[in-house]
Amino acid sequence: MVGDVVVILRGVSKAYLVGMKKFIILRNVTAEFYRGEIIGIHGPSGAGKTTLLRIIAGLERPDTGKVIVSGYDLGTLDEAGLSLLRNNVISYIPQDYGLVEDFTVQENVEIPLLIGGVRKEVRKERVVEALSYVGMRGKEKVRIRYLSGGEKQRVAIARALVTTPSVLLADEPTANLDYKNAMRVAEVLKRISRDFGTTVIIVTHDQRILDLMDRCYTLVEGVLRPVSPPEALP
Repeated sequence: MVGDVVVILRGVSKAYLVGMKKFIILRNVTAEFYRGEIIGIHGPSGAGKTTLLRIIAGLERPDTGKVIVSGYDLGTLDEAGLSLLRNNVISYIPQDYGLVEDFTVQENVEIPLLIGGVRKEVRKERVVEALSYVGMRGKEKVRIRYLSGGEKQRVAIARALVTTPSVLLADEPTANLDYKNAMRVAEVLKRISRDFGTTVIIVTHDQRILDLMDRCYTLVEGVLRPVSPPEALP
């Protein structure tokens, strides 16, 4: 395996009440993800993929089970502790990119550094490094609203990367992208796992990118199962 265990899931379950009806989203999910690997979690819409990612990010809490990220038991942390973890250890890229449309590329990428109280000169250096890494150098002053979907996704990755997280979570990072841009985004995420030893976890229904994963899982009706090899996914 690539490195040490970074993410541990033990018996994670989650359900929601809609009116008087209970919908089970995750059923006793158990898995371990390692340092420096890229994981693909594949499944249809509504299978629980986003919920699982948000639980790993500490944005939602499971009903039962344990989530440990980089040695931190998320169940023991309050909201302030979880926020601190997300700004230093975990980076989460939502499906809608989570960017501020009226801000420039530079302003978006440096948001986590501003929250972390990083000095201005250090912020500028890190933003340049992150944008260069994802191939967006020279776009610093462009407002997000003028970028293509592929460019927005790469800015979102740069913002996630700027704090050099141990874990990077991406929700449908290639959704609505053409083949060329989808491959480019997936390859950037794979390079991050290799270059920085980051554990990258992608949830997707895009089978085009699965052969770039180190390991793949299916998530169907809340049940997570490993699949090997990746190309054997249904």
